[in-house]
Amino acid sequence: MKNTQFRDMRSVARAFLLINVATGKEDIIVEKLLKLKEIHEVHIVPGDYDILAVLEVETGLIKPAPEKLAEIVKGKVRKIPGISHTMTLIPLVSKVKK
Repeated sequence: MKNTQFRDMRSVARAFLLINVATGKEDIIVEKLLKLKEIHEVHIVPGDYDILAVLEVETGLIKPAPEKLAEIVKGKVRKIPGISHTMTLIPLVSKVKK
C-alpha cells in the first residue's frame, strides 16, 4: 500500500451503528435513516444485527465529536419507530482511500 492515497479523516468523526429493527421493517428503517443528513451509508446485513449505518459529523471546537455523535444516535436514530436496539462503534483510527 505504498502508493495508496488516503483521505484526511481528521475533520470528521465517524461512527458505525449496528441496529436491530422489528421484523419486516428493514426497508422502512433504511429509508428513514437515509433522510438523516449525518447518515452516509446504510446496509442491510445478516447476523445479530439487521442494519449497519455509517454516521459522520464535522469535528468542532465548541462541541466535541463524541457529544455530536451521541446527540444524533440518541436524539434522531433511536427515536425512529421500529428500531429496538443499537450499538455504536467509534473507530480510534481510520484510513480511507481517496
